[in-house]
Amino acid sequence: MKVDLLVRDCRVVKPDGVVRCTLAIRDSVVVAVVDPDEDMAAHRRIDAEGRYVLPGLLDTHVHLGVGTQSFASQCLTESRHAVVGGVTTLFVYALTRGAYADVLPDMRRAACAQGLVDMVFHVIITREDQIAEIPRLAEEFGVRSFKAFMAYKGREASPSGIQGMGDGEIFATFQQVAWVPGGIGIVHCENMEIIEFHQKPFIQANRQDTAAWSDSRPVFGELEAIRRMIALAEAAGIHLLVPHMGIGLGSEFLRQKAWGRARVSAETCPHYLLFDKGEDRGVAGKVNPPLRDRQQIEGLWQRLVDGTIDVVGSDHCPFTRDSKGAELWSARAGIPGGSAMILPVLLSEGVHRRGLPLQKVVELTSYRAARLFGLYPRKGALEVGSDADLAILDLDREVEVGVETLHSAADFTPYAGYRARGWVEITISRGRVVYEKGEIVGEGPPGRVLLARG
Repeated sequence: MKVDLLVRDCRVVKPDGVVRCTLAIRDSVVVAVVDPDEDMAAHRRIDAEGRYVLPGLLDTHVHLGVGTQSFASQCLTESRHAVVGGVTTLFVYALTRGAYADVLPDMRRAACAQGLVDMVFHVIITREDQIAEIPRLAEEFGVRSFKAFMAYKGREASPSGIQGMGDGEIFATFQQVAWVPGGIGIVHCENMEIIEFHQKPFIQANRQDTAAWSDSRPVFGELEAIRRMIALAEAAGIHLLVPHMGIGLGSEFLRQKAWGRARVSAETCPHYLLFDKGEDRGVAGKVNPPLRDRQQIEGLWQRLVDGTIDVVGSDHCPFTRDSKGAELWSARAGIPGGSAMILPVLLSEGVHRRGLPLQKVVELTSYRAARLFGLYPRKGALEVGSDADLAILDLDREVEVGVETLHSAADFTPYAGYRARGWVEITISRGRVVYEKGEIVGEGPPGRVLLARG
C-alpha cells in the first residue's frame, strides 16, 4: 500500500496514555497505525524523531468578521493563525441582526473557499424572531449549538450586533434547543444589573486600568448568573455549556455535571489561565467576562485537573487597535491572538510549570470537545479512520511571542512579549503540512464546514 504521507516514530498522546507508532495517511485520513520502525511506500515522509504528537486541536470559541474586516477575509487570515498553534478545527460564532437562513449559506461558502481548516458553526441568538429559526437551522444547516447573552444590554449593547436577552427569552431559546438532537445551549453568564451597579464609581473616576474593568464585574455576579442558567437548563432539559469561564474559586459546583434533566459543561480560555488583572494592560486587557486575580488563576488550574473544566477554547477576536478602541469604557471587549496560544499556554504554564500531564492537554483541547459536539472519533483522535489532523510538538522550544509570530489579522495582542516553552513544530490539516517551523508552508485542502452530530 502506498500512502500520501508517512509520519514516522511518533509518540501519539491519548487521554489514557502515550503510544509510540508510525501514522500512515491517505486521502486525508489515518489509514494505518503501525510500529514505529515499520516502513511503507509514501509520497512524503516526516520523521517525528520520537516527538510527542497530538490530535489537531478543536478551538471551541472563535469570532470572525469582527471589527472592520469581513467574515470571508478573516476565514482566510484566522485559519492560518490557528494552525500556528496546532488548531485544525474552528468553532465559529455566526452573528447577524437578521435571519440566519439568509446569511449562513454565504458564511459556509466563505469558510470552504478561504479556510485552511475545518469549521463548525455556533449561532448567536439576539432577537425573539431568531428563536423561532432554531428548528430550521438545525434541520437545514446542521447547527446544534446556540448561544445567548445575559450581558450586553443598555449602555453595553455591542456595536457588533450582540444584544443581551432576558431570562424569558433565554428559556424560550432553551425550549427550542431541547428539540434539537444533541442540542447545546451556550450562555454568556454575567448578571448585568450587578455590573451596572458596580461600574458607576469606576466610570465616574475615569479609571482606565485593567483592574477597574475586572472589579466592575464581580465574581459573585458571574457565579449567580451561572447558577440561574443551570436552573433554566434543568427546567428545559438541555445540555448547557458555560463558555469562557475565568473563575477558579467558587466554580467547583460545576463538577457535578448532571442537574436533573440537564447536563452542564464548562469552557475556559488561555487568557484566564495566564493574565492577572493586577498587571495593567489597559484596553488590551478588556474582555468579558473579565480577567481575575492570581488566586482565581491558580484555582482555575485546579479546575482543569479535577474535571470542572471540560474544554479550552480561545474566544479569539482578531481586532486591530483601531477597531478595538482606545477608551476603556467604550472599547470593544475581546482578546486577539487566542487560537494559536491555547497550546503554548497549556504547555508552558501547565505541563512545564505545574506538571499537567500531556494526556490532560489532549482531553481539554480535542478529545472532550469532539465528544461534546458529536465529532469523535473523526476529530479528537488519531485512530484508523480519523481525520489526519495532528500537531508535532517541540516540547522544549522557547518562543517569544509577537504579532508576527501569530500570523493573524490583528495588529496587537496582549500575549506580545510572553516567552513560551513548548511550541508546535509541524501542523498537519487533513493530511497536508500547513505549518512548519514558524511558517505557513502550504494551502492544504479546501476547508470544510462540519455538521456536528447529536
